[in-house]
Amino acid sequence: METPLTPTTPTTAVAYVDLTAKTEHDDFAVQNSMSNWRVSRLSILLLAAFLITFMSGGLILGFGPLYTLLVNEGQWKELCAAGEELSGVTCARQEVWLQYIFSTAFLCLSLANALFGFLSDIIGPRLCVFIGFVITFMGNIMLAYGESTVGKGVSIIVGYSCLGIGGYSVYICSFQFVQLFDHPGFVTSTISGLFNAAGYVFMLLHIHGMTRKGFFLFYAVFSVVCMLVAWVAYPLRSNSEVSKHYTLSGFEWRTPRFVKPTAMWPALKQQLKRPDLWFFGVFFGWISTWFAFAGGAIPNIIYKLAGDDESTADLYVNYLVPLIGNSSFVFTPLVGMVIHKYGFRIAFGITAVLVHLFIGFLKINSLHVQIITLLWYSLSQAFFYSIQFAYTIVCFPAEVYGSLQCFLALCSFFMGLLNYAFNPWTQNTLHGNYTDIFIVFAAPVLLFYCFLGLIHKGVKTPEEEKAAAEKEAGKLSVA
Repeated sequence: METPLTPTTPTTAVAYVDLTAKTEHDDFAVQNSMSNWRVSRLSILLLAAFLITFMSGGLILGFGPLYTLLVNEGQWKELCAAGEELSGVTCARQEVWLQYIFSTAFLCLSLANALFGFLSDIIGPRLCVFIGFVITFMGNIMLAYGESTVGKGVSIIVGYSCLGIGGYSVYICSFQFVQLFDHPGFVTSTISGLFNAAGYVFMLLHIHGMTRKGFFLFYAVFSVVCMLVAWVAYPLRSNSEVSKHYTLSGFEWRTPRFVKPTAMWPALKQQLKRPDLWFFGVFFGWISTWFAFAGGAIPNIIYKLAGDDESTADLYVNYLVPLIGNSSFVFTPLVGMVIHKYGFRIAFGITAVLVHLFIGFLKINSLHVQIITLLWYSLSQAFFYSIQFAYTIVCFPAEVYGSLQCFLALCSFFMGLLNYAFNPWTQNTLHGNYTDIFIVFAAPVLLFYCFLGLIHKGVKTPEEEKAAAEKEAGKLSVA
């Protein structure tokens, strides 16, 4: 039996209506009073798309070009023993630290999702984005000056993680603009794909004459400029109303209405009773843990498959991996159509199938086959991240959207901690053989197929589905 979208006890209904009435129309009216600058909803969505592409936490997904740059610089090479056998182009201990860069940053994406998902409901999107850009600025400075010989290179790892944390505020708060549209599911899928497009940016690291210091110092200045733009553009409070136009916040400082977490608890508490949410949490947490591991391991796998042909491996890691692996934005409109036509249950199932294909093809001992592997990687991410936001936006009350993202992020964060055991186990104990760890990741995904019935089937609430059925029945009776 399909799980209802919201519990319908009388006492909860009163609390839910009161909370909604207090936030929806009042917040929209406040935003309209912020300035005299009104733009079309498409214009503000395009601005958000630009900021997501160049400043979101998706920047960290372009790890391949940074990986080769750090290897060429000899970062963490001092950990290698004299005459130690290399795994690809790195020794085991060096590879562990290089993979820590990506796995830690990816883990921090979950932390940022929890932090800013929660804060967006409390202090509003505008202030959240401002805080995020400050963190991003600090991350760029650390990446510009970090060295593995100073503090074991922790500044490089922390700096890269700061890009994920700060940039995620831009990403998650940009979904406020999706609410302006009549059909948020399709728009959400399209916007969510741009997160991966940000992974293309680090290919610029290999422009002739470009240095790590020069690149990240430029990006630090760029982040300050974008911070000012976001301050003008992003809403003071959460938006949940459809409108063809949007009022910019302008330069005026206005203190947002700080919502106490306890005020959101009655509505959130009811959602936590839903079994589909708990399944979604486990599903999201485990697959995101796999993506965190795979993203850090792919460069090493490519170099091992290439053998002595390092130039071909460089081509794959610096260009093909980010270009194909982060091309999910190409497929997200298709994902939106699948969700709209076939519902979420089918979308969840397709995601699980694509993850299995990604794991299986990654084990094939052929460099050329890895192009297809990267395609599965991209497709699986397109479905995975689209349903993350579309399911919570469509199937849950708007006022707990940020809090539910926080819940999903915590599931991802705690499961993601396993990678601090998986990475050294794979390199030091398994000597770089990925077969066992692939089995560990693939097995639980098989179990997910058994629980897809918990997921809400369509993209309409039960009330909307009932009304549509009654309307259709009326047409048939007249005929």
